[in-house]
Amino acid sequence: MKKRHTIHIKSLSIAGLIFFTFTVMGQQPRQTIKGVVRDVDSHITLPGAMVIIEGSEPVKGAVTDTEGNFRLEGVNVGRYNLRVTYIGYEPAIVSEVLVLSGKETVLQIGLKEAVTTLEGVEIKAYSNKERPINPMAMISARQMTMEEASRYAGGIDDPAHLATAYAGVAGSVSSNAIVIRGNAPKGLLWRMEGIEIPNPSHFANVTTFGGGGITALSSQMMSNSDFYTGAFPAEYGNALSGVFDMKLRTGNNEKHEHTLKVGLIGIDFASEGPFIKGKQSSYLINYRYSTLALISPLLPANAQGIKYQDLSFKMNFVLGSYGTISAWGLFSGDRTAGKVKTDSAQWQYYQDIEKDENINRMGAMGINHKLVLNSGTYFNTALAITGNYLSWFRDELNDGMELYPKDEIVQNDRKYAFSFLVNHKFGPRHTNRTGFVLNVLTYNLNTKQFAVTSQMLETFAKGEGGSELLQFYTQSRWNVTSRALINAGLHLQHFTLNKETSIEPRAGISWKLNSKNTFSIAYGLHSRLEPIGFYFAEQQLTGGRVYPNKSLELAKAHHAVLSYELSTGEYSRLRIEPFYQWLFDIPVIPGTSFSMINLEMDWFFRDSLINSGTGRNVGMDITLERFLHNGYYYLFTASLFDSKYTGDDDIVRHTRFNRQYVFNFLVGKEWIMGKEKGNSLGVNTKFSLLGGNRFSPVNPTASLAAEDVVYDETRAFTMRHPPVYYLDLALTWQRNKSRYASTWSVHFVNLLFQKEFYGHRYNFRSQSVEEYKQIAVIPNISYRIDF
Repeated sequence: MKKRHTIHIKSLSIAGLIFFTFTVMGQQPRQTIKGVVRDVDSHITLPGAMVIIEGSEPVKGAVTDTEGNFRLEGVNVGRYNLRVTYIGYEPAIVSEVLVLSGKETVLQIGLKEAVTTLEGVEIKAYSNKERPINPMAMISARQMTMEEASRYAGGIDDPAHLATAYAGVAGSVSSNAIVIRGNAPKGLLWRMEGIEIPNPSHFANVTTFGGGGITALSSQMMSNSDFYTGAFPAEYGNALSGVFDMKLRTGNNEKHEHTLKVGLIGIDFASEGPFIKGKQSSYLINYRYSTLALISPLLPANAQGIKYQDLSFKMNFVLGSYGTISAWGLFSGDRTAGKVKTDSAQWQYYQDIEKDENINRMGAMGINHKLVLNSGTYFNTALAITGNYLSWFRDELNDGMELYPKDEIVQNDRKYAFSFLVNHKFGPRHTNRTGFVLNVLTYNLNTKQFAVTSQMLETFAKGEGGSELLQFYTQSRWNVTSRALINAGLHLQHFTLNKETSIEPRAGISWKLNSKNTFSIAYGLHSRLEPIGFYFAEQQLTGGRVYPNKSLELAKAHHAVLSYELSTGEYSRLRIEPFYQWLFDIPVIPGTSFSMINLEMDWFFRDSLINSGTGRNVGMDITLERFLHNGYYYLFTASLFDSKYTGDDDIVRHTRFNRQYVFNFLVGKEWIMGKEKGNSLGVNTKFSLLGGNRFSPVNPTASLAAEDVVYDETRAFTMRHPPVYYLDLALTWQRNKSRYASTWSVHFVNLLFQKEFYGHRYNFRSQSVEEYKQIAVIPNISYRIDF
């Protein structure tokens, strides 16, 4: 009897184990959604807020605790929209929330206090993607999510490439330079954690001032960020064309999580988690290493064999009533080298007999302290150091088959920054943000080029020392009624090198006619420094060396923007923005067509400049968008514009960047698959049509005499390239298991193999000037695992 009883128990145990195993295997993988809900203006937490997954049956939701935290456990993997409500506040929808089995989903949600609550009046819930993160922003602003950079075709995990899909923006395949509304890429302000940083691109400023190859910050690090194309709020200074205000996300403070991505262009590893379990402090770190050796046959000749790496981190320390301290950093290092062709029979162009080496390093590191004092006020203090180093040496073979130095560029810039802002909410109708920034600039630069006349290297720019850029701003937002909104502010900046002070008013009005229609108008005066080397252009005169451009004034621009936005559905919208920009005090060369408004790249410059140039950009941006819902999305953007300038010769001309039109169409679809609904297939495409850029005609007689490319600048930018069109494709296959999530992806940029124009080059074999065009294709097959 006892033996039979023992066998019976074992049989039950085995049967139970088998049943449990199949039950677990049959369950859809699940994960946790958690986060915190705050007042978007005062940043106080909101206890008692309701967070509900839309469409869940039965209803799945949570209520925030006394610290504003919420937690939704056991959520099936997939995409969701969350509806967030709180008494006295406008409801909000957090859209496109992606839940993977390998990592918890952590959200930071802001709610806006309602101005009035009238019985019988419905307050429409707004989507978090409809509004920028900065509550002071009103117009020409868009919130960017880094999940989009991974999902959108052509994004290739690079926020700068992703931005080229937005209205008003033009880009290219081989560079992540951002041209906004006809302005040069050098006019864009890059910020990280509230601090201005150097261009955070690998090989920054090598082919284009303001651009590079790919952004040095991995999408694994970035939180939702704001991108501006005009008339930006008062807190943004030293920006002429646009602002990219990047935010770093905070690591998970409860659970250690990791991500590894391996692809044709390199590896990417991220790790995050709590320093001590049970505490609220956390870390987040990411490292990338890339070599393009595997895809070098598909790249331009000057892009083969390049290597780059970057490291970024954020450490967050919660100090209770003393606030929160975060330490963050971004470091990148790049190197590329070119060799001469040893077979003289292959020599056609100067690049065939040139040997060059380029080393580029960028760094930014800071400490931020945020302190919420009471229900209406918070302080944010930041201390940071940033820097950029470039070493570029080029040698050329002479007739004796010996290398001699041709170009030498060494530039080492550093900046020490201190910023402080106080944000005070006087009530639901009025919020003010006031602050100042002190930037201490140090620089050491020396650019030389071989001169045929002197048969030696001659200095073009040289400078060592420092100066300061001081900025002060204040801005208020008044919710006059529940439908009318006024923004007004002032930005002041002073540059000690040229002793110039710029006072820049900013203002805007928004009127919501009803729940579907909104009209807005905004104005701003903006200014920006030129690249530091132009202030230290060196001329050798009989009396000695002179630096004619040290007193150069800031370039300035008036921005005026109208906006009409129509809510075409709960998850779709139409936005139309006519704009006008008047640029003035633009540096130009006296008596010529040259203007810094057209500057793409010129390291060897030593002409005298005066601030008599002007420019005008006028046009219209259109966005028709459906956010990802029920598995599909689309985005159509159109930019119709005209960009003109006047040099010191008083002739109105097209600017270099006057493409006149840019169209983008993106569409994507996700299918949920598998017995447990744990897998997904994504297909995303992007088609772009851009008008051709402008260029100056070649002067063949002068080019033949100089045995180099010489342009006819009396007919500047009268020539135009034909239109260009690109097709990009992104495919993803995602699998969610109980302990990890894996993703296979294929990204292909320029699927139609369109050639890009890189300028002209002199063929000394045929003694003629030729257009320099090459096909730039970026394919990447990668595997990612989150665990």
